[in-house]
Amino acid sequence: MAVRLRVSPGKRGAHRSIESALRSAAGRRGSCVVEVDPGRYPESLFVQGDVRIAARQPGTVEICPPTGAGVVASGTVRLEGLVLRARDNDVARCAAGTLAISACTLVAHGDTAALHGPPGSSVTVTDTELQYGRALFTGSHALLERCVFTDSANTGLWATAGADVTVRDSRFDRCRVHGLLSRGSRVTVTGCRFTSTGDAAVAADQNGSLDVADCRIEAAQTTGIRYAQGARGTITGTHVGPTDTGLVVADGADPLVRGCTFENPRVAGIDVNTRGAGRFENVTVRQARKFGMFVATQGTPVLSGCRFDGGNIGIYVENARLVAADTVIEGLDNTAVRFAGQGNSELTRLHVARCPVAVEANGTADVQVTDARVRDFELVGMLGHENSSMRAANCSVSGGQIAFSASSSAHLDLHDCEASDTELSGGAVLGKATLTARRLTVSGSPSMGVFVAEKANLVLDDSVFTGTTTAGLNLHGATALVRNVDVNGSEGCAVHHNGSAVLKEFRSPLRVIEVEPKPEPPQIVHNYHGPVIHGDVVQSVLTWGNTVVQQATPDHRT
Repeated sequence: MAVRLRVSPGKRGAHRSIESALRSAAGRRGSCVVEVDPGRYPESLFVQGDVRIAARQPGTVEICPPTGAGVVASGTVRLEGLVLRARDNDVARCAAGTLAISACTLVAHGDTAALHGPPGSSVTVTDTELQYGRALFTGSHALLERCVFTDSANTGLWATAGADVTVRDSRFDRCRVHGLLSRGSRVTVTGCRFTSTGDAAVAADQNGSLDVADCRIEAAQTTGIRYAQGARGTITGTHVGPTDTGLVVADGADPLVRGCTFENPRVAGIDVNTRGAGRFENVTVRQARKFGMFVATQGTPVLSGCRFDGGNIGIYVENARLVAADTVIEGLDNTAVRFAGQGNSELTRLHVARCPVAVEANGTADVQVTDARVRDFELVGMLGHENSSMRAANCSVSGGQIAFSASSSAHLDLHDCEASDTELSGGAVLGKATLTARRLTVSGSPSMGVFVAEKANLVLDDSVFTGTTTAGLNLHGATALVRNVDVNGSEGCAVHHNGSAVLKEFRSPLRVIEVEPKPEPPQIVHNYHGPVIHGDVVQSVLTWGNTVVQQATPDHRT
């Protein structure tokens, strides 16, 4: 049977200090239970063996040494209902063996640890509050349930050097750095709440593993969740509230994110950069102030079934690669998906509504868009700028001003695409851009089927234009090859061009207008380095640009 010892400074037959009771139990075999009466005990305890220290009335026993650690445990030690304090050392430390803490309060000072699990130890903590200090696990095992971490001067829970930690149904409030950090360790977090952390509420780095499930993160100063330096793990069913950035994936990290919501981020809902990857399934970003998702610097995320509602830009990709399927983007103030710099990306089954522009490519970006549905946009459905290349297949664009557009030196390639109910044109090509379209259908009374100007190029095959009011094809100075095309309607003309269009198997009840190109104006060369003379000049020789000047004086003889 367990030996029971009582600590009560004012009671006859009881030990006056906890240390006295531990000394008494040291020579006995078996387990020992030390029951402590209410009071303040200014002693540092070194507990060995199979020992349970419990307050007779939970919360009324305070262990507060003036210096040193509060409790150092070796063996099989249990602490119940105690208030532990330490000023310059660990509040509770499991030096070896196992330590179980239940219904306690651990109060640290400064940057000391409220709880410390060194290598090889095992710690279990339930229904306990850790104030001001952190829980530090180094190469150890730990299970924490229904705990509260408040006002940590550093990180609330820090797992490092291969630790294996599980945290359930706990709360992290006002931690100055992170709420929880997995550094080269494995951490599982379930049903926890994080509020008002100074940096990322939950973070993993140095190839650490972090699994987050059914958590709620609110009011983090910078980032909700961060994976960096090759970290892995999963995030499921988690809600991240107002932060600068909801989730950051960087430096080769590669988490799986599923069924999460990022709401009202001040910068970005999701930021993937510096060779970061990640798989994102059924993720929702709402009302992102700048970017729903920001991908840069060789990031390579893969999206499936994600949704972006409201905010500024839906997805921004710069010098990176994005693969996205079944993405829904609605109600933005700016572009739904914008590409810049280098890199190639793939969008499949994209759905966009109520955005100024659906897809925009800049720089030398290469974009493949397949089975997209764009409706109720304001300006342009798909837009290529600069030297970008965009290929669209089986895409439908409805509403707005222009369905498909290319400018500068961009190349836009359309296959089996449809434009309907646009106000100006189904397609527009400007500058030195090229539009190649096969089986393009334009309907719904736009002004023009395709508008091409400046030195742009058009190759159009097997297409149909219905209900245009100005022209099926309006070509100004452009080069165009049109084959097997129908222009149906009763208004405007079929083609308006200046002789540079080649029409083969072209059918329309409307007329074709060919306008002679205006002759180029004579070239005027202005020389701004010679003399400017106003009026007639007689018997004069003018030279300029000489380095040597010789002047002959007339001979005047009388």
